[in-house]
Parts: sequence; structure tokens; C-alpha cells
Amino acid sequence: MKRLWLNFLCVAAIVSSSAAFSWSDSDHDGVPDLKDACPDTRSGALVDAAGCEKPAEFEDICLNTTEGGTYPSNCSEISELALNFEFAKAEVQFFQWKTLARLKQFLQRHDVNLCLLGYTDSIGTLELNQNLSTHRASAVKNILVEDYGFIPSRFIVKGLASESPIASNDQSEGRASNRRVEFVVDLNK
Repeated sequence: MKRLWLNFLCVAAIVSSSAAFSWSDSDHDGVPDLKDACPDTRSGALVDAAGCEKPAEFEDICLNTTEGGTYPSNCSEISELALNFEFAKAEVQFFQWKTLARLKQFLQRHDVNLCLLGYTDSIGTLELNQNLSTHRASAVKNILVEDYGFIPSRFIVKGLASESPIASNDQSEGRASNRRVEFVVDLNK
């Protein structure tokens, strides 16, 4: 009986060790090594069921940096990437989530921190516009953290009120363009 028990333990150890080995994931992409067609996937890459990196859904984004350059450094042209808001509102409209999806992909590819810069048009008091611009940037941060799962410390929220308009505040089209949140890569962290 003792010998039978010992044989059982040996067989169980061999079976469990091979099962444990087959489920190891040395490149940490979520696909077991036994089934991983691309065993050296870079860290943080999006992979398919075979463990190979998925092609990008969107073109890569080129953003300004806090140092005045571009990120990534090989960019030749800054991407047009901003979220616009309705008058006196801080809610991100549904049709702009495609822009957020592009930003999500950028953040998954690049381990960088972002400044979320909120702006308003020139209508209203400075205090009201300061609060509104901060709320707009915070609303974007909340989506990136709560819906997309990024850690909050990757984002700095700044409300800049009606500073730095990109269009004239004399006409409604220009004011609509100025009500925005822009994204800048923070190289100081």
C-alpha cells in the first residue's frame, strides 16, 4: 500500500509539473508558451490568440512635449488630436470616443505621462472658465482611468481657461474650436 501511494505521488508530481510548464508565459503576453507562436513579444504589446502582436488599428500619434519637441522623436508632423466640447459643458460627447481610442492605443504603445490641457472660449468670467477648463480635462482623465484602466498618475490635469485660443473668439465657429482638451507628453516625470 505504501509503495502504491508513493507511485501515485510520483505520477502526480510528473503530471502536475508538465502541466505547470505548459502554462508558463515567459513573455507575459497572456498566451501560454506552449501555444505562443511569437514567444518574444515586446512588453505591453497587444497580441492575438496566437501570441503575435496585433497590427495597429490606427495610425500612430505624434504629440507635442512639455520640452517643446515631439513624441515620438521620429515624428515629422503633429497629429490633430483634441476633444471639443459644447458651450459651458464638460461632458465628452460619444462621437469623440474614437479619438480617445486612438489615444488609448498610443498610451499602450508608449510608456509616457500626459498633460491634459483644458480650454474654454472667451465667454464668461475668468473664474468660471478656469473651473470649466479644469472639469473638461478631468472628465477626459476619468475616462482614461475608469474606462480604459490607465493608472491616474500618468495624467496631469491643467485648466487653462481661455488662454491660447486656436481660433478667433469673435465668431461661433472659432469659439467652438477653442472649447477643447489637448494632449501633451510630459517628459518631466
